[in-house]
Amino acid sequence: MSSKPVILIKWPAFLWCLKIFIYSATLTALLALATYAIMTTLAEPVTINETIERATSAATSKVHRGAGYVGITWSIFLFNSLAVLTASAGTALFVYFNRFLLKDITSRRQHHNYAKISIAMEKGLYPIYRLLEWPAERFFGFRPISTQTAENSVWNYTGYSRYHFQLLAAIVPFSVPLLVAAANGAILGMLFAFHLFNGAFSGYQLAGINGIVGGAVYNITFFISAILPHGIIEIPVILASTSIGYVIADSNCRLVRDKNLFVSDNIANLQADIATEERNTGTILFSALFWKIYLLFVLLLLITAFIETQVTPHIITRALSFVEPFVSSLLNS
Repeated sequence: MSSKPVILIKWPAFLWCLKIFIYSATLTALLALATYAIMTTLAEPVTINETIERATSAATSKVHRGAGYVGITWSIFLFNSLAVLTASAGTALFVYFNRFLLKDITSRRQHHNYAKISIAMEKGLYPIYRLLEWPAERFFGFRPISTQTAENSVWNYTGYSRYHFQLLAAIVPFSVPLLVAAANGAILGMLFAFHLFNGAFSGYQLAGINGIVGGAVYNITFFISAILPHGIIEIPVILASTSIGYVIADSNCRLVRDKNLFVSDNIANLQADIATEERNTGTILFSALFWKIYLLFVLLLLITAFIETQVTPHIITRALSFVEPFVSSLLNS
């Protein structure tokens, strides 16, 4: 294990996750609003509302199903805690998965039919391997290596080259923080679009043009007061846990690149590379600091779950009562 102190939450990593979150939320909201606008011209209002509700409820369906067993507060808490653990520790699973990939490749020497099928399937994914080359070389500092193999090379039993295996080992772990940040942003963007469009559309049905502003103001007030009280803690916690996943992926990527891992033709050398990779990831995943931070996240998520279910409804009521006179004046004008 390395004797260097482990720094798990880094500002550049947090900023990267925040950017992905914001980009995803913005893009999803714009696409959803455009979709709703197109549907308005093609479908009846009832159909539009039902479609919007189905799309937005899908994002929270698991939480509501869990609420039937443990209550809504504990259901929210448990799913958020699982999401935080997935965003951080889940990244390491890709690192440890390389061990099983190597075992699979090794077994192909004794199972020729299986080897032929596997190689054919892997060659079919060649465009994806090539797609990895651009970000790996542009953003992560990788350089192409020789793809020529010895007669008894392990890479003769794969449908990809050693260079592509190296890139897969280094780049794929970033997919976890990327997907977690993007998915949470997309959910927020979809909910925002739902409330904005549905408010404006309902207001238009009630009072024409003047009702658009009133309905939008009413629904956006509801949206902000429903998200902000707990989201001001919950969103940073999710992004911080996602940034830990980024730190794990980045540490692994630098190790693979700087030590030029996974370029040997020999199984023993590749096994040694995997052991090096796993030791490096273990310094983070099995550190006391990692689990102390995770416990802190769990405590904060328990607080946010309580706020969301016990405090937020009262804040929503107060916020809506504040804008109701303004909205009513627009609807009745």
